[in-house]
Amino acid sequence: MNYDPNVIMKRAESFFDKESYAESIVEYKHFLDLHRNHVLAPYAQYKIGVSHFKQYRTVDRDPEPLELSIQNFDKLLQEFPASRYETEAKQTILICKEQLAQRHLMVGEFYLGRGSYLAAAHRFEKIIKEFPELETAGDAMFHLAKTYQDLGIEEWSQEWLLALVNEHPNNPYHSDGQKLLAKLQKKNPTFLASLPPDHAMEEENAPKPSTIEQKPRNQALVRTVSHSPESPLLSSVVAPSPALTPATPSDPTASEPTVSDGACTIGTWCDSPSSTITTAPTQLSSDVISCKTGEWC
Repeated sequence: MNYDPNVIMKRAESFFDKESYAESIVEYKHFLDLHRNHVLAPYAQYKIGVSHFKQYRTVDRDPEPLELSIQNFDKLLQEFPASRYETEAKQTILICKEQLAQRHLMVGEFYLGRGSYLAAAHRFEKIIKEFPELETAGDAMFHLAKTYQDLGIEEWSQEWLLALVNEHPNNPYHSDGQKLLAKLQKKNPTFLASLPPDHAMEEENAPKPSTIEQKPRNQALVRTVSHSPESPLLSSVVAPSPALTPATPSDPTASEPTVSDGACTIGTWCDSPSSTITTAPTQLSSDVISCKTGEWC
């Protein structure tokens, strides 16, 4: 073993030039173990990241070289801040993340094609959680929405389509997402998924005004999409409250208390001034308010 920094670096560079990247990584690490404060230490750390990246082949092969490349470039940014290799390291990290996201997308589409919907959903959600800054996350949102649509869970599908429309306006699936979202909203007009103010929906796909008026007005029930890695796959979905079912006129002789003219229960459809109360009598003091006929209260 030679401890001279110049000899170690020349040996490492020789392996790198011959594309013997595994051997070059050993020599660069040997250099850093002995000469952490040397002027060439940032260069050695940078070349370790490059050597791992060079071992990556295609999206259908082992992704470990990409993960190791990201780890070593992150180490470069942390231990040698403001080095001359910082810009290129950040660019290569983005390339590695894009390749990893594309791999997950490819696997997710494979599962989706075979009807393995839950496996596909896990792959798509992994992209959204781990790589939210990439445009591929928008692709994953669209495919995740299609997955839930195939499963028959259209409310979850609407959530991810809404996230796609709002967060990725330049995504290739943006237009298709708009059309599918309009179709689902027209089919389920009571779902609280409002489009951004500047979003113009195509007229043939837009819901009719009469259906828009039927949307619940309780904004506290608006669903939000969770991108936190620690949240489980289905944790971001809030089940609709049973109290949101429209009230139906009841028999005047029924035991349920009635509301005076112009008063309806919160979370019910106020179809006439004499709409009945669908909540328990103990909730009358807080739930009964005046609402206009023909609106959600």
